[in-house]
Amino acid sequence: MSAFMEHYEFMKVIGRGGYGQVSLALHRLSGAQVAVKTLALEVENIPAFNEPKIMMSLEHPNVVQLFHVIGTESTVYMVMEHVGGGRLLEHITRGMQVEEVRRVFRQIVCAVGYCHDKGIVHRDLKPENIMLDTRGNVKLIDFGAATWFRAGEKLRRFWGTLPYLAPESVLRQEYEGPPVDVWSLGVILYFMLTQSLPFDSISSEDLLMRITHARYNVPDSVPVRAQRLIHSILTVKPPKRPTVKQISRHPWLKQDGERVPQQHSEALPKHPDPQIMVLLVDNGLDPYQTWVSLAKRKFDARMANYLILQHQKSQGVECMFPGKPVPRRVRLSSCPAGLSRGPVLPRRSTSEPALQALPVPHKHQLPEAAKQPGQVGIRRASLPALPLDFQPAEAPPPDEASQSHSLSYLPNRWKRLL
Repeated sequence: MSAFMEHYEFMKVIGRGGYGQVSLALHRLSGAQVAVKTLALEVENIPAFNEPKIMMSLEHPNVVQLFHVIGTESTVYMVMEHVGGGRLLEHITRGMQVEEVRRVFRQIVCAVGYCHDKGIVHRDLKPENIMLDTRGNVKLIDFGAATWFRAGEKLRRFWGTLPYLAPESVLRQEYEGPPVDVWSLGVILYFMLTQSLPFDSISSEDLLMRITHARYNVPDSVPVRAQRLIHSILTVKPPKRPTVKQISRHPWLKQDGERVPQQHSEALPKHPDPQIMVLLVDNGLDPYQTWVSLAKRKFDARMANYLILQHQKSQGVECMFPGKPVPRRVRLSSCPAGLSRGPVLPRRSTSEPALQALPVPHKHQLPEAAKQPGQVGIRRASLPALPLDFQPAEAPPPDEASQSHSLSYLPNRWKRLL
């Protein structure tokens, strides 16, 4: 049995992207439905090899949650939460009320702002890469074009979907990461409010001209404050665009009294959930080894079991949690001094090796990969990114923080290329 099939049962293909397909699968232990992105280890897919590594550092309620990364000699499987409410594009085409647009856009801004705070730029924001769950909450997906950035650093690989592409990307100029995401946010907001794109044309040449000169008109039906927000975002010069934090403070987004939340809940708690630990014990799994995987953020089968059960519980699947008393071996001790930001390992038996609790990493900032040639990926809304050669300048070496997540899911022969 393959490493994937040992833990999951394939159900059906539910989507295809530029670097692989997304399938619906069943988690054998819990019966939960999960989404699985399959990435073939081939030369043309090298630009996307960092996607699992990037997602390992993200924990936010409006970013799709990663559960498990399985690497084989030929394939990487990314097991994630299944988001059942459809793509934002489908909601836009059906029509959205202004109040709903404001609520959803606020969550998109929150998710993108979180990524920027973590030193990650998405670079392919569009309604197809934003899902809504069954409760109507945003889930940002598809980090295949994402990369790390440092403040003030210029990036030299170009990605995106043509109607959402910033002028500096169209002109193939060096660019800072966050402003290209901000531009895409402006296009998305316009689309949500009008059901049409601000930059559209029969010919690609005319479309590129419209983007680089920011030629568009906002219909009078769009609220005045929202018009002002769109105009401030769709500014040709990147330094004059607002940051995501400034967008979150715009009067139109605060008009109904709600604000973009500045705090986010972490997927990994400081202490293990006793109910989940009991379920794992009942299924013959070692709670200590499970918590070791969580503390070390291995994204292996043990960590996936815990995270999937935790996600089910958060969705109200109470039948999985019968409320049995907590066995003595999984009762929690107090958090040691100096480790308040990280998970605490449960008490081990005398035969198990000593392990220290590891703090949950916060910032993971990397420069653009220095060993890869610069590439351009420009696509229409329905097309995957296609890399095109573009000569880069030398990039600085990664800092210490950038090494906190290894590429353990890749065979050694592929690691040497990154």
